[in-house]
Amino acid sequence: MDLRQLKYFVAVARERNFTRAAEQLHMAQPPLGRQIQLLEEELGVPLLLRNSRPLRLTEAGRFLFEQAVQVLSRVEQMTAETRRLGLNQQGTLSIGFVPSTLYGGVPILLRKLRQQHPKLDIRLVELSSIQQVEALRTGRIDLGFGRIPSNDRAVTRIVLREERLVLAMPSTSPGAAKPQPMWLSELAEQKLIVYPKNPRPSFADQILALINGCGVQPAEIIEVNELQTALGLVASEAGVCIIPASATFRADLRYRPIADANATSPIIMCHRLNDDGWYIASVKKLVDELYHSAPSALGMGFPQFPGPMG
Repeated sequence: MDLRQLKYFVAVARERNFTRAAEQLHMAQPPLGRQIQLLEEELGVPLLLRNSRPLRLTEAGRFLFEQAVQVLSRVEQMTAETRRLGLNQQGTLSIGFVPSTLYGGVPILLRKLRQQHPKLDIRLVELSSIQQVEALRTGRIDLGFGRIPSNDRAVTRIVLREERLVLAMPSTSPGAAKPQPMWLSELAEQKLIVYPKNPRPSFADQILALINGCGVQPAEIIEVNELQTALGLVASEAGVCIIPASATFRADLRYRPIADANATSPIIMCHRLNDDGWYIASVKKLVDELYHSAPSALGMGFPQFPGPMG
């Protein structure tokens, strides 16, 4: 088995068609088919179900595809890193993020990273937490900042912060003027706005699981795609919305902390399993520094990053 064969197999597995894969690889179809056949003979197991249209992967084929994507991605990173070191450059770092993380400590973290590595080209890609997992597996991004936990064994996740949740409500709401925290049970019979509507699972599912766990039955659940839309609807008195505490940026709304102990949303950093890139250690070090030296910079009045990450 060599890298060329893995590249051929990944192309066929993605396209589910020999003709399209051959076109993508700029080669004829017969030699491509022969290379896949040789790979199957070497492994002693079939990788493709050729009698189906489109082609389907066997269980062994699915496993090899997942592993091959990671191997090829690591080879690309190794090649780029070697060239970077040879040219004395710091290269490119691609980071996925969900929009709500930009209201908390993540921008400060990235700003510090830019300051410490001025030659580093940091590219930000807006992706949902679930999309970040696939982007990590395929090498599209190197790090991700999201809110939804993943059980993918190819990805390592680190909870940077458990952020308290608050209720955004119209300024005309009867309870808007109360300064004390409220309980989720007080949301019964209210219209609840959740976001994002797609893709799922998402922050919306976190909130729905939270209120369902408390036995709360809202009068209506309104699903929208973006945080800004949700808060706009709150301002128009269409309902109330549970949001991270760092996202309280609209001055025309009122915000009440939620007293329930489990009313939190994590900010999660994720990266590929066994990724030993320098940027992993660098970001962890920055988190520790921010926690110890300037916790207030992470958001005045809001929960901070937890203790040292080790």
